[in-house]
Amino acid sequence: MAVLVVLSTAGTVWLVKVRPAVEHDPDTQFWYLFAGLCILLPSVLITAVLNRWAGAALAVLAAGTWWWTNRVVSRRIHLLADADARHVDDAERRAVSARHNSLLARWRRYELDPAEAIDFPAMSDVRVPETSAMVKAMALAERLRRSTGPGGTAEYRAAVAVLESAFKTAEDAATQAAAGRT
Repeated sequence: MAVLVVLSTAGTVWLVKVRPAVEHDPDTQFWYLFAGLCILLPSVLITAVLNRWAGAALAVLAAGTWWWTNRVVSRRIHLLADADARHVDDAERRAVSARHNSLLARWRRYELDPAEAIDFPAMSDVRVPETSAMVKAMALAERLRRSTGPGGTAEYRAAVAVLESAFKTAEDAATQAAAGRT
């Protein structure tokens, strides 16, 4: 009977805590608990009728199994949730990094293409306030890209958004300056 009590208690706790989230049905928790108690309670009660000390021992065994299984399953659920959060954070960080790389590629065009450097000299001149702001935003975004601390992705995403805005402003200013020269 002890094996039946331990297995039915552990199975019931596992089913009640894990399966409803997987099945997305609010009633499953009740039915798993009901089915588990239909096995567990008669086992303990029949044993208690035959020998009250054995019944009490099975009740204590069921309570201990419930407590231990609950801790193990809760820990597993917590670890899986942390792994999912890390996966989502990593995916978001890769997406932000791709936006950052795209901006750097656009900026490199102004730095490395001689024709663009001649047509838009303000994009390389840090004395221009818009370009200076863009270079500072670029440095901040690059520094935050390398940070791996918790919450670093949100700060990095904000820094890349600032860089996008600063780049657009610098590009507009350089285009206006180039149009004014001609």
